[in-house]
Amino acid sequence: MPGDVPAGVKVPAWSELDARQQTDLARFAGHWDQMPASRRVQILERYERWKSMPDERREALRGGVQNFQEMSPEQRQKMRRSLQFIKTLPPPQQRALRERWQRMTPQQRRAWLDAGGPGIAPPPER
Repeated sequence: MPGDVPAGVKVPAWSELDARQQTDLARFAGHWDQMPASRRVQILERYERWKSMPDERREALRGGVQNFQEMSPEQRQKMRRSLQFIKTLPPPQQRALRERWQRMTPQQRRAWLDAGGPGIAPPPER
């Protein structure tokens, strides 16, 4: 059942987290022990994945979050729809789309996103 914690997985109480985890996850301190175990496991899994990422990848993700926060509500909705479309593509098509995106200039990327992005608007002409 979704949300269940697999057998054998220990879900620590706040007091059982090490000092670094408590510092990094401080925003959860007041309600950690009241959260469902599945949510705490999810947070810890994401935290560990984040800590294991190279610094460059973390910075890229921070930049993406900042860009998303600076978007208008309409732009955010277009982005969500575009991402939902991308998730429906088979992996080879996702890779091809990613490669195409990487070959585009920043101006071409911006134009495509302003128009709606993949799945909403056709890619800009080369």
